Amino acid sequence: MIIRHEYSLSMVDHEGFVEYSNTLQPMFMVVSRSTIRSDILKMYKAEKVKAIKLIEDNKSRIAITTDMWTASNQKKGYMVVTAHYIDDSWILQSKILRFMYVPCPHNTETISDALMGCLMDWNVDRKLSTLTVDNCTTNDAAIPIMKDKLFSSGLMLSGDFFHMHCAAHILNLIVKGGISILDKGIVNIHESVSYWTATTKRNEKFMETARQLHIQSTKVLTLDMPVRWNSTYVMLSTALIYKSVFARLKQRESSYKTLPLEDDWVKARDLCDKLFLFYQEKFLKYWDVTHGIMAVASILDPRYKMKLIEYFFPRIYGERCATEIMRLQTICAALLREYKIKYHVDDENYYSRPVPSRSDVTLDEYVDPLSDYDLFVSRTTPIDLGKSELDKYLEEPVMSRSTEFDILIWWKTNGIKYPLLSSIAREILAIPVTTVASESAFSIGGRVVSPHRNRLHPKTLEALVIYFFHFYFLTIFSDFIYL
Repeated sequence: MIIRHEYSLSMVDHEGFVEYSNTLQPMFMVVSRSTIRSDILKMYKAEKVKAIKLIEDNKSRIAITTDMWTASNQKKGYMVVTAHYIDDSWILQSKILRFMYVPCPHNTETISDALMGCLMDWNVDRKLSTLTVDNCTTNDAAIPIMKDKLFSSGLMLSGDFFHMHCAAHILNLIVKGGISILDKGIVNIHESVSYWTATTKRNEKFMETARQLHIQSTKVLTLDMPVRWNSTYVMLSTALIYKSVFARLKQRESSYKTLPLEDDWVKARDLCDKLFLFYQEKFLKYWDVTHGIMAVASILDPRYKMKLIEYFFPRIYGERCATEIMRLQTICAALLREYKIKYHVDDENYYSRPVPSRSDVTLDEYVDPLSDYDLFVSRTTPIDLGKSELDKYLEEPVMSRSTEFDILIWWKTNGIKYPLLSSIAREILAIPVTTVASESAFSIGGRVVSPHRNRLHPKTLEALVIYFFHFYFLTIFSDFIYL
């Protein structure tokens, strides 16, 4: 209950709780705060042992996301490390490995040492695929140090795709850059929304005026937040719907001084167009270092394969399109070669594996009455050794796009048909393009380290956050984590 509802550990010492417990059961002895803390740590350690075993037994590579957070009520820095993988049942898993206190200074050496220590403790340093981090100079400098410490031959394509930049952070920079240019143009809209949402009475007057003007929208005015770029979009798009309401209320409300000019509304509508310049600058910088792995993921989606690449690359690269497609084909071929070596696959033996005959089967085993037929088919069906699995996969037509499609179920079902490609898909499709999963832990941490719980020991905080994340948070917000 303390973990689930984020209660203080000291609640067991509160007179009201003791009286309540005694009323329910006078013979019940309320445990001490120290016992509660000890029990929480025991629960966490027991679950940690199980999690380590699960990850060790997992056959595919592990993708890692990590981020830093400073607890405002403690003034301490914490690092969260989250592992992502697709298990043997083809279910996408996300597990927090550590939520650990990292002492200052939070420089490149401190961050890389803390992260490397975590990876080695969990024995995942030799089975990594990628590391997704926010875009900052400290992280950029830490990546080469991490690669030097890791077993490079165990990384995908010797670590060429090890560093994944957080797409959400890039998008945030793009939008903030565009909004900063238009800040003066939208300030009146911001102030107007702020004025009419300041009190319930003003908000009711605003909505009543909207009804009088026969505006059918049910959206309500919301003020934007500096830390959430998408909130500015929501604010502007809603304000544009009620443009005529602001003008009408200016005639009735003498204290309303910030009516947006027509030019302000034009600038608000042009926001997306202005953002395109920042999109080109920021996105292409990001895309140049990540498009390989993301394009491979697109190819491994049977709804798109090479068609999506052939559709978008001319728009992105123009005359360089053919060169970039060839580069992508080279990456796919290199991946296929690497996985053949990894799984000791020889084309001729791999695609013409003999089916056991009756003489190979013991009496205790079930004998399939059509096993001889399977052997006949295997020996008489011509095998095209000139084509790889990838060639055969791409030759098949793309599937129709559907919101009900589950790509993991598709690869689980078609793994027998494309064994090597399914192994690649299992590791590529587990790679997160954002650090959202790690940042979700900070949301929990922010609630746990409340002003009344700011003296929690880092180990106790780690146990509370990780246990809550795995047993309660993921149950509610699994769709959000696995987008």
